[in-house]
Amino acid sequence: MKKIFNIQFLTAIAFILLSCSKSDAPTSEGELGTVKGKVVTSDGRPVGGAKIVISSVIWYNENNVVTTSADGTYKRKLAGPDNDAWYAYASIQKEYNGKKYTVDLHPESTEDFLPTKEITRNFTWKLTGEQVGRSTGIYGGLVTVGSEPGEFYDFTNVVLTLTPQGPLIDGSKGSTITVAVPESQKLEVPIGRYKVSAVYTQPGKNQKAMKVRLSNTGSYNTSAIVDFSPSTDFCKNCLTVDVKE
Repeated sequence: MKKIFNIQFLTAIAFILLSCSKSDAPTSEGELGTVKGKVVTSDGRPVGGAKIVISSVIWYNENNVVTTSADGTYKRKLAGPDNDAWYAYASIQKEYNGKKYTVDLHPESTEDFLPTKEITRNFTWKLTGEQVGRSTGIYGGLVTVGSEPGEFYDFTNVVLTLTPQGPLIDGSKGSTITVAVPESQKLEVPIGRYKVSAVYTQPGKNQKAMKVRLSNTGSYNTSAIVDFSPSTDFCKNCLTVDVKE
């Protein structure tokens, strides 16, 4: 009889443990802290409408989400488990030249934090550079320089000129970029609409203007107006330019 009772008792305990879920975890929402901060552009202008996600380090899909106001500020009282660390990341969706882009924002701090303190997490809308923290990739747009099969190979002797056609994606005024194509045939520039031209600079020979086009689009000309694609099967915020002599 005692053996049967022990088996029933252990079975009941196991059932209770299996029935526990994240929602049953102890919480003290009244004691949880506040996360606040500000989002600005690289030149210090406030960014309204940025999405801030404050996420649990342990629990899947346990998020607090808040959007910045017109002055770029936000403040969020945390709700959720109080026995976990949290981290914050941010992005902004922007309609630009008829396309919708999603751009990750640069965190001032990438450290996790406990929920019982008042925490400040600021972000910057950087136009170029390697992403940090849990994000990977770059903040800018990726330009790949290529050609039709068999058309051209000497890419490292090509110099591109990209001239902004209006404001950049963050509303700032861009500058003309002149850059030699690296061996990778890839380079990062701020997301914008550009007029692209190219010259062939063979050593010991005169520079020669090349013909360019947005890859697999239209005919070749001495320049082309190009926009970045917000998303493709292979990359985000990218474009490919074809060149030929």
